[in-house]
Amino acid sequence: MHNHSCSCGHDHHHNPDHGERGTRFVFWLTVITMAVEIFSGWIFGSMALLADGWHMASHAGAMAVAWFAYVWARKNADNPDLVFGAGKVNALAGFASAVGLILVALYMAGESLTRLFSPVPISFGPATLVAVLGLAINLVSAWWLRDEDHVHSHDHNLKAAYMHVLADALTSILAIFALLGGKYYGLNWLDPAMGIVGALVIGRWAIGLMRETGWILLDRRADKDLHADILRRIEQGGEIRVRDLYAWNVGPRRLAAHVTVEDASPRPPEFYKDLLAEVAHLEHVTVEVHSCPCPAESRDQVCPEADHA
Repeated sequence: MHNHSCSCGHDHHHNPDHGERGTRFVFWLTVITMAVEIFSGWIFGSMALLADGWHMASHAGAMAVAWFAYVWARKNADNPDLVFGAGKVNALAGFASAVGLILVALYMAGESLTRLFSPVPISFGPATLVAVLGLAINLVSAWWLRDEDHVHSHDHNLKAAYMHVLADALTSILAIFALLGGKYYGLNWLDPAMGIVGALVIGRWAIGLMRETGWILLDRRADKDLHADILRRIEQGGEIRVRDLYAWNVGPRRLAAHVTVEDASPRPPEFYKDLLAEVAHLEHVTVEVHSCPCPAESRDQVCPEADHA
């Protein structure tokens, strides 16, 4: 006996309202702040402000990508061509944002090294004032994107946007520290030195996000605890053995699984699906059933070839 089941019918919708609203708000806030910093840097002749303004421009672009991802996922939630829904667009946007963050970090490091060996004059007063304003805007943005319901571990698009805001806040703090040191203690080298430190921290954040989202895009198997939970629920009676098990992420807080079971007394696939009904976030389950007299304890024993008729 060899039964193939269809996947469980689940709603592909994932509520992106918080992420979409927050990203839209922060995008416009970032664009306004970027314009103020670039204009102020040009007026006051401050390269530091111009650099920070263009740095924020790259983050505004990242916010636009994140916003687009939410809109696209919402509009394509019921697209029949997307087998598991549009959930992975969040991981894709997060990966793209991570690449953008790495490019920003490389630019910051290169620009800072150039200024370290070829200092430029800085208008400390106006530059510090605008840097403080930028920090305040970043703190408001971070609060708006805060992790109220612990969604950052699931919504990588929102996490990427949040990390861009934190990166902006970090550069603002380092800029204020460097500008004050240069103004009151003549430590002009602090400005490029803090730029290098900021680039290293941002690069580390970006690599971590790239690794996390990359594994999701490559359909890496879900964590071992989930596998153990599925095995326990199906094999708890001792009569059923799980021969193959694949579980992976298909979107924020959304999991899929393909299970091959061997049972001495085969039952309809729905029976085995019901055993997994309480597994959190498991939305798509496909069950393949084989007839086999082997007890579940004999995991290493090979069962007779199943009848495919």
